[in-house]
Amino acid sequence: MLKRQLMEELSIWIAEHHLKQAEAAEILMVSRPRVSDVVNKKTAKFIDTLVEMLSRIGKPVKLAIS
Repeated sequence: MLKRQLMEELSIWIAEHHLKQAEAAEILMVSRPRVSDVVNKKTAKFIDTLVEMLSRIGKPVKLAIS
């Protein structure tokens, strides 16, 4: 569920800024296929990169374990 929420936040940001995947990849400092994974909600791929990408666009991630 966490990965899905992180991907959703990034997907919304990409859409709001009308970015192509290549443009988003450059801003987020990841490959275009990684952005494609985000946009297509391939959640099995990664979590650490999602947190880094969100941080790069000014959206800090807070994790809580209870």
